[in-house]
This record gives sequence, C-alpha cells and structure tokens, in this order.
Amino acid sequence: MFSFLLPIASKIVSDAVAKIPDDAELGDKLINICLVVLEKEVKMTKTTADDKLLEAVKEALKSR
Repeated sequence: MFSFLLPIASKIVSDAVAKIPDDAELGDKLINICLVVLEKEVKMTKTTADDKLLEAVKEALKSR
C-alpha cells in the first residue's frame, strides 16, 4: 500500500511546490517556518549533536 501511495503523494507535493511563486519574501517566511519546526524537534531530542547542527544552520542563514 505504501509503495502505491508514495508516488501519488510525491506528485501532489511536487505540483503544490511548483505553484508557489518565486518571491524573496515568501522564501524568507518559508525559512522561518522551517526553523521553528526544527527548533521544536531539537527540543524533543536528548542529544547535543542536533543542537549544534541547528546553531550551525542558524549561523549560516544569518551570514547569507
């Protein structure tokens, strides 16, 4: 069942992403949403490696 639904889901996501306009402000908002999700996920883990990785991602985004 999973192997049947995965291509369909992939097509739906690809079509939805293709319809997103190429706008710098929208890109910044999407990055902020991703960071919020990552921060919440990192808080749920017990390792420090993901904390360091999240900080590295934040620093890389600041310097872009």
